[in-house]
Amino acid sequence: MTRNLAHSCGKYTIEALFANAEPSVLALARKYAHMLRSLGDVQVIPQKTRLVAVARVRFAGLTPAKNSFRAAFALHRWLKSPRIIKTADYGPRWRIHYVQVKSAADLDDELHAWLRESHDVVGMQSDLGGAPPLRSRRSAARARRGGRGGAPA
Repeated sequence: MTRNLAHSCGKYTIEALFANAEPSVLALARKYAHMLRSLGDVQVIPQKTRLVAVARVRFAGLTPAKNSFRAAFALHRWLKSPRIIKTADYGPRWRIHYVQVKSAADLDDELHAWLRESHDVVGMQSDLGGAPPLRSRRSAARARRGGRGGAPA
């Protein structure tokens, strides 16, 4: 982390994140965090204004409100559902979907299935087919070109 790169210094808690919310919303957020952790090796990280879920990369999260929270998750495809309250396109393969969570009924099997897909495809990058880390690919390309200097002499 460089000093000029925007980042979040500090230790945050889910309780602090929901300090201005109804107590029932904090309980819902804890259930959502449990749902995220149930997907596998997932870190659920409270930040100053949101909570994020990270496997290999960030794939889901939430933003708190007084009487609810907005769950977010990334997919490589668009979903068509009346539950999706907002979408955002972050490049050719990042389709962000937002769902309003107001009650435990909103934390259902359908949302769990969407989060499972988000975790498996986006969070674990399963669609990359086990590609080696970028550094390894660059090293291999340099070796094919004859080292750091570009084309072989």
